[in-house]
Amino acid sequence: MSNEELHKTPVFGKKLGFLYPLAHKILGTHEFWSPSRWIPHSALATDLYILSCWIIEIIIIYFISSFDNSKILSACLFIAMFRYLDLMFVLLSILVKGFYKNKDWASSHRVTFLVVCNAIEIMVLFAIFYFGFGKLLPGIGSTEPPIDSFFQALYFSVNTGTCIGFGIPSPQGWITKLLTMFEGSSIVLVVIAVIGYISNEKSKENKKHE
Repeated sequence: MSNEELHKTPVFGKKLGFLYPLAHKILGTHEFWSPSRWIPHSALATDLYILSCWIIEIIIIYFISSFDNSKILSACLFIAMFRYLDLMFVLLSILVKGFYKNKDWASSHRVTFLVVCNAIEIMVLFAIFYFGFGKLLPGIGSTEPPIDSFFQALYFSVNTGTCIGFGIPSPQGWITKLLTMFEGSSIVLVVIAVIGYISNEKSKENKKHE
């Protein structure tokens, strides 16, 4: 059985247990709802998709910074959460399956670059969460001192994501505390995904030379 077939159909048994096949099946649902799975299998299409996501996020930042309407804020947060979920599935696919799309990513350098871009995007998305929830739910989405601009939310997000943790502002509401835990875990997943993918590629190269 080839490596590609093994990734497609994980073996159920003592070596893999039940968690790997379960994760494999859950990740398989990604192709039904995620736009990142519908784009053509090419580097250009992927780059254009990522660029479009960044443009949408810039528009979201403008809306949440300019309007206090609860419906607008809720819609912006929903779109940002959908993109975050999509990113997590991409990173988990790299980690669990060893690749994201079949026969994609010929260069491990490209994967590393894209995943680093994902890490930056995650910090921007969480800045949107901190700022949006702070305005929409000021009680349970609060910080001390309160975040009153998107730049301050981005500063807090980068501090949290990079584990600098100056402590100003600090999370107070339970939603904000939950978000900080998710952000820290997400960035750790980024690092593991990069290291795991590169290790997998090097292992394949070593087997070819044997």
